[in-house]
Amino acid sequence: AVSAVETEGGSRRGVEGGDAGVEGPPPHRPAVRQVKVGEEQMGKWKERGGPELEAVVASDAVALLSAKWVIALAKREGGVLQPRQALPDEAFLSLSQVQQARGDYDYGLPVVCISHCWLQPDHPDPRGHSLRVVARALEAWLDLYGGDLAVFFDFCSMHQKCRGADGAPGARVLGSAAGEAGGRFASEDALFKQALDSLGTFYAHPKTFVLKLTAFPPDYDDPQRYQRKGDVAQYADRGWCFCEASWAAMVKDSAMVLDLGKDSGEGAVGWYALERACRQGRRAPVLPSALEKEIKRKHFTNGKDDRPRVAELYAAGFKARFGAAEGLRYYNLGWGDDEAKALAAVLAAGAAPKLREFSLGRNSIGDEGARALAGALPSATALK
Repeated sequence: AVSAVETEGGSRRGVEGGDAGVEGPPPHRPAVRQVKVGEEQMGKWKERGGPELEAVVASDAVALLSAKWVIALAKREGGVLQPRQALPDEAFLSLSQVQQARGDYDYGLPVVCISHCWLQPDHPDPRGHSLRVVARALEAWLDLYGGDLAVFFDFCSMHQKCRGADGAPGARVLGSAAGEAGGRFASEDALFKQALDSLGTFYAHPKTFVLKLTAFPPDYDDPQRYQRKGDVAQYADRGWCFCEASWAAMVKDSAMVLDLGKDSGEGAVGWYALERACRQGRRAPVLPSALEKEIKRKHFTNGKDDRPRVAELYAAGFKARFGAAEGLRYYNLGWGDDEAKALAAVLAAGAAPKLREFSLGRNSIGDEGARALAGALPSATALK
């Protein structure tokens, strides 16, 4: 049997049980178009670690949105995201479409992961504020590079508990109100478990983008606009948001993690201007033991189950990412001595045995941080 355990805002639920041989209705699988991927495109995809994402996308545990579709929805009057099972097929990209989506972008993978607070227990963004913030950034990227981008947004990419008694999907997560029934098919629960276990692959991958939505809507305190129930903590205090930001902080280059809470939202914006405005303030990577202590202070709806799960997922991702890292470029992030000392602890632990290139230019690291780094660098034995 497969059972769901509620966690933060209805979005990320732990699931117990297997993912094969599940009886009952089949899960939601978008009918997407397969395309032929050119040899050069496929070579770039493989070179940049794209195959790491293939299994969970090909299985339909995760469905990736088209950035073009997201932008069009944001421009539509009253446009609001819906749970994955309620979205039209044209919202999604097939794996082959993702593989050839990069346009003129020639560095990372054409995959963007959204890290955000759920604004209500039954819907992460009931008035489309987060949708418009994300769409503004996506449009700036597409204006520069063309092509398309694959977007991971948990509410739309993972199977949600949005099905009523008749099995039809609704526009929000059900079961958050007293006496209200709602759920997923058992087959969707199984795929949800697979997707949950893959989150670190998406957020910590060195070649995916992460866009963080750290600011609440300006009218979030208006009870006529939002139902302030459940977890209403700030982004940095929410357990799963903190985990996603920590994954993203590991080994990504400076410009691949942006805090859209720093975007004024005013006037037209180009990608480079957005990048300059939103790249600073990223946290430094920390050892798994340090993160395990930090998450004790974070908000989880189901902390008993989620805290050890987050700690385990982070530790596994940390070992894999730093163990394979050959270059770390933390450039112009506004870091000081505290971040330098956190990074020094990671290096001193021997976490990056293959590290050959290391950059901390245009930060504000003082003597204390420099001494910590100097003491740790000999542990990076491959560094020249």
